[in-house]
Amino acid sequence: MENQTPQPSQPAEPNKGDGQNVPSAPKRRRNFAAGGFTPPRTTPVAPQPGMHVGEPPAVQPVPPPQSQSAPPSPPVVPVAPTATVAPPPTPSVAPAIPAAAPPPSPFDPAAPAAPAATAAVPPPPAATAQGRFGAGGGGGDRKPVVPKQPKQAASAVAAPVPMGPIRLPIDVPFERMRFILLTLIMAPLCIYASFPAWESMVYEWWHTSDYSHGFLVIPATAFFLYVRWENYPGTWYKLDWVGLFPLLIYVVFRIVAGIRYLDPLDAVAIWFWILSLVWFFYGWRVFLWALPSLCFLVFMFQLPWRIDVLMKNHLQYFAAHFAAAILQTLGETAVPIKNTIRLSTTELGVEAACSGLRFLMSVFAIAFATALLLRRPWWQNVVIFLIAAPLALFVNAVRIAITGILLVHHHDLVARWTAEGQSIGVTADGWAGNIAIALALGLFALFVWYLGMVFRRVEI
Repeated sequence: MENQTPQPSQPAEPNKGDGQNVPSAPKRRRNFAAGGFTPPRTTPVAPQPGMHVGEPPAVQPVPPPQSQSAPPSPPVVPVAPTATVAPPPTPSVAPAIPAAAPPPSPFDPAAPAAPAATAAVPPPPAATAQGRFGAGGGGGDRKPVVPKQPKQAASAVAAPVPMGPIRLPIDVPFERMRFILLTLIMAPLCIYASFPAWESMVYEWWHTSDYSHGFLVIPATAFFLYVRWENYPGTWYKLDWVGLFPLLIYVVFRIVAGIRYLDPLDAVAIWFWILSLVWFFYGWRVFLWALPSLCFLVFMFQLPWRIDVLMKNHLQYFAAHFAAAILQTLGETAVPIKNTIRLSTTELGVEAACSGLRFLMSVFAIAFATALLLRRPWWQNVVIFLIAAPLALFVNAVRIAITGILLVHHHDLVARWTAEGQSIGVTADGWAGNIAIALALGLFALFVWYLGMVFRRVEI
């Protein structure tokens, strides 16, 4: 067989032993940038049956393009890669992979993500040994391309937990010792410094029905502080000298009360003395924590004499006319004349004790206690305080109306239970007062319950 004349683009190959031409291997092109040779182009071959997972597939070199004038070259026989690659360790049991599907890649984005506890997945053998451009030759010095791992979904990231207010640790032995010392030293000192004011308040509590609730104010304040103990800001060991400012107000009130003979102002000064005591020894954090409960102490003070008389006169007039309207609604004969109600068989006078000031103070105290214990939103607390005054006036008018009904229709029954030397009207008023107290508590509880049912807290 004659040799063909070599073309400029394809050199002729010498004859080997038996006189036949051996297919020429693809010529390597010089890679001046990398300083070596560029490996031939290769195409992946479909996996063969029985191939294990992770085994590098055989590659088939692609012949370089030939000139149009050159005759077609004989078929190219696949040549094994020149680089020697060590196969990765195979598992003990490896299931056979069908020939139709390629082996799964650990870097396939569609493949399920590996659990977080497993070790990092090693790069594929072909990318490690053959480099970026295939098997053998130069290009091995370039780093393999590793695809990025998919990011976690936004829903998988836990939401940040909101932080509560910073609180100091509570030193229970120190708090107990400080409380005992202040109770044994400061409380007697306060009573001694304001003894005339304390004497006047206790006298009003005992002899005046409008302020008989004063004995319950101090125990109720201590109970409110105990209930709010879970929000105690912590133990403060230093003295807060700013807390002496309320003590300055206490001194000014005492001086003005002594010059003007204002006993109620002398009593109110005690409240500023207590505020200064808490602020100075416990710090401003504890002072702000205890301030809502300490505000309940204002219910133990009596109103100034002028304000007390003015309120009673207006409340007497309003109670007489309101009670007469209720009696007329029930079909009774009732004619209001100033502070007196003329009934069909008797005449009912609305005295200063029946003005409703006692109910007004009691219902306001209950409303304040409700706001402290239930911890409703601030606007609901405002609504509760606004409903206290109309509720107290209504219940007081109902009490007077019940007293009139008892005197007109149940005069003999009331007279039978009246003690010697006591008026029948006082006995009837006492029975009506007990009914009115139960009615006031029931109506107030019903209103608070209804307010909570209408405006509920819904978590979104």
